[in-house]
Amino acid sequence: MATMTTEHAERSFVETYWPLISFVALVGIPAAGSVALVFSLQILRFIDGAYQPLPLAAEVGSLLTVAILFFMLRACLALPSAPRGAYRNVLDFLAMARWHPAVKATFIALVVLPGVWYLHGSHWLVITFRTMGRRALKSGDVQDGLDGLTAVYQLALTGGVPLLFGIHMFSRWKPKNRFLPWLLMPLFLMGTAIGVVLLVAIAHH
Repeated sequence: MATMTTEHAERSFVETYWPLISFVALVGIPAAGSVALVFSLQILRFIDGAYQPLPLAAEVGSLLTVAILFFMLRACLALPSAPRGAYRNVLDFLAMARWHPAVKATFIALVVLPGVWYLHGSHWLVITFRTMGRRALKSGDVQDGLDGLTAVYQLALTGGVPLLFGIHMFSRWKPKNRFLPWLLMPLFLMGTAIGVVLLVAIAHH
């Protein structure tokens, strides 16, 4: 009975405040995700004690914020009174809800390919972890390698997520054309690579 009462109270809260929750998620998920991306690696450095307290707190707090807002937004979108139209399409993107299969495949490529590309040229990093395990984190070379891997993901996500959002919105704009979003995948990969190059050029300008 207590469990049912709690679930009813949570649902009533979401139903009452879903406009506010959805707006906070619209702003908060990208903002908190950006903070987590900037302060990446602090959790790994916590393992061997080479962390900085404030950046670590920022990374952990931002990741928790993204997780909480993500699940609250999904709960809002499951309501009959959830918004419709373009606003709903944007919220669906943030909640990873009702994604086109091409968008899902592109997201997986965005998560996997940068790491594969980096580790292909830095395979010693994988060998070191296999040999030394967690003790490898105390190596300066390993820390530099992880910094490089983090930088690759920071650039890839910074350049790739806006393009992924574009494919998502295009799939909603042309919902009857199920194959056209798949044709955009090569353009997405090319655009992400160009975006990374431009970001590196701007950073070193």
